[in-house]
Amino acid sequence: MSKGYEERYLMTLLSSVINQKESPAPLRYINWEKMFRIADYHRVAHVVYYGIMGLDEEIPQSVRQRFFGKYLESVHRVERLRSTERQVQTLLERNGINCFFLNYSDFVNCYPIEEMCCREFIEIGTEKKYAQIIKTILWDADFEERYTENRGELYYRVPGNKVLCFNQTMFFSKSMQKFYFNLVRSLPNKKGLNHVREMNASEMYLFLMCRLTDSYARGDISLSQIMDFWAFYKTHGEFFLWPYIYERLKVLKIEEFAERLEYLILRWFGTGAGIENVEIYDNMESYIFSKGTEGREVSEQFLPLIKTVADCYSRDRKKEEFRRLVAWLFPDREYMETIYPALEKTGAFLPVFWLIRLERYFRRLVVSRIEERFRISKKTFFRFMWKRYQGVIEEVIEEKEELEEKEEKKEKEQKEYKEQKENKKHNEHIVLDEYLDHIEHNDEKTAEIPK
Repeated sequence: MSKGYEERYLMTLLSSVINQKESPAPLRYINWEKMFRIADYHRVAHVVYYGIMGLDEEIPQSVRQRFFGKYLESVHRVERLRSTERQVQTLLERNGINCFFLNYSDFVNCYPIEEMCCREFIEIGTEKKYAQIIKTILWDADFEERYTENRGELYYRVPGNKVLCFNQTMFFSKSMQKFYFNLVRSLPNKKGLNHVREMNASEMYLFLMCRLTDSYARGDISLSQIMDFWAFYKTHGEFFLWPYIYERLKVLKIEEFAERLEYLILRWFGTGAGIENVEIYDNMESYIFSKGTEGREVSEQFLPLIKTVADCYSRDRKKEEFRRLVAWLFPDREYMETIYPALEKTGAFLPVFWLIRLERYFRRLVVSRIEERFRISKKTFFRFMWKRYQGVIEEVIEEKEELEEKEEKKEKEQKEYKEQKENKKHNEHIVLDEYLDHIEHNDEKTAEIPK
């Protein structure tokens, strides 16, 4: 999708809301249905509602109501997740689970209004070995596992409490997985606790940047992630240890991308600075809004991880296709026994029956191909017969027309002959009448001659 005016105006609204400024009126027509779909897709519809509340613009009531519904969800979510976070933290500490929390309360406090926070669940980082234990703990606390497109395990409890647990496998890059693994084991314990750990501002920046980079490379980065990062950056930026951060970014090989992304975020929500290399940032915007389908070539230049991810997905697809081919060529014994019951007693001859099955298949394939080559399809046959039928009909019609023409011609000739005969007879009568009149006249003259 090419970036249209709805996408541009969406960023204008988000920037106005996050910076507590009045929302400017749109300069052209807005498709508000499309605006809601984009905002909801990026999970920022509740933030947009703040921007349209005082907007003097004709917005369809149905669309405004949907924005309001997302706003209500965010209002109810804040206190609900705060209390759930405290409960889950106590459970994990009690069961000796080494982990860290992306503290929901801390992120909520980074926003000018708490309900603007885009985070929809409590997030817990831990080691892979604790996954089953955490699942049991949360199950006992009335949570059930749910499917999620996010990397990790999602647990849900009525009336809307969500917990997302993840480990090093959330990252695609090996260097990021190593960073995560070291992070979990080296973090200091949270004050007053023995197992729940806590990140400082610099480590949180690195973790969030790694996650943004990974999501960007996979093509599923969202505006909600970017807004959470910007809110955290704006609140805790003064506490960042930049030399340490730059060093770690170089080790992770994402220093150039981190710089580009920060610059793009500043254009959106910050000073709006930066007009040089506009093409790069326009392509980054298109990449984000299109979920990785546009602007890929430019992004690959400063983030090779994009190509690595794409190549890996391609290899995975090829491996999956190869596995399916092997499974089709050499089915398991149970399936083969349904075709060849003799295998139940002679299981050692399974490879022989594989060859027999393949020989039968290819023989049938060759025969069917030959038949297809020399066989007229039903469609072709009926088309031929229809043309023949149409030809016969046309011939019959032509013969009928010729016959009618002959009959008309014959009738016409007979009519003309009859008319000629009648005319001739009429003429003869006239001549005879004239002749009789003449004779009668002559007789009268003869009678008048004196003797």
